[in-house]
Amino acid sequence: MVNISKIIDSHIHIFPPKRMKHAIQWVKRFIPSLPFDHTLTEDEILSHLEEAGISLFFNYVYPLSPAETRQLNRFNYALSKKVSKAICFGSLHPGNDQKSKIIYEALFDFDLVGLKFHPFVQGFSILDRRMHEVYRVMEKLNRPIVFHTGFDHFYGAQMRPEEMEIILMRYPDLVVVIAHMFYPHIDQAFRLLKKYKNVYLDGTNIFSDYCEPLNGENIFEGSLVRKGGKRCYHIYFHHSLHDLERYSHRIMFGSDYPVAMNDPFKIYTSVRRLSISSSAKKNILEGTARNFILRFKPDFSY
Repeated sequence: MVNISKIIDSHIHIFPPKRMKHAIQWVKRFIPSLPFDHTLTEDEILSHLEEAGISLFFNYVYPLSPAETRQLNRFNYALSKKVSKAICFGSLHPGNDQKSKIIYEALFDFDLVGLKFHPFVQGFSILDRRMHEVYRVMEKLNRPIVFHTGFDHFYGAQMRPEEMEIILMRYPDLVVVIAHMFYPHIDQAFRLLKKYKNVYLDGTNIFSDYCEPLNGENIFEGSLVRKGGKRCYHIYFHHSLHDLERYSHRIMFGSDYPVAMNDPFKIYTSVRRLSISSSAKKNILEGTARNFILRFKPDFSY
């Protein structure tokens, strides 16, 4: 039996207090049943992750304006120094000048692993010409970019998988993480995973086991199922378990806490219950994320 006691949550959002408060208030508007509210503090998040047995977590920030970029990167740098379990990423805004300088500062002065972007919330297309410098530099430095994808209906925006493929073709050595697997179009995420060797998938929210009540608007594009004796719109991994097994060494997952779609403890349990081998579960729960860190930080140990 493979030991799968360790968990690396590869998708956490600890922000500065004001930003975090607004983020939680925002998600609670759509999922009021979440067992936490906008008063949640950084220390409480860390305590909950500790209680859940999380050995490491990836912390993502992203600026809503150019002026916010450096302060958020400094925030994540400080978090990485304060919390040994935090593997922190930087970001920038398409409107920033001197993007290369910001990237070098984030990766080398602040020792952040890579960059995270949320094109829907930040308001840009991944094919925006202002981002080409970012892709070139990150490819040259062999550092990863994590992109939010999927849940288009909820965000009122769209990123077509074909757009991501243009990036992958233009920058063949760029390492890309497709967060949320283009949900509900999971098949398209796997198509790119199979075709491009530098693609990873992040199953955040896909394994949330969230059920939106039937009287809702199905804003997350769940599948209509009967669960617990009731019909609901269910968010779950509805792609091939064979593919999940075969490519588990390039698949990570996270909770999205504290803007998660479900109680993080339930999310971790849902992954443990997947009908795949213990070795594949270990990859998704910990191994892939660990090797991902080592790919860019060979001296890392924990």
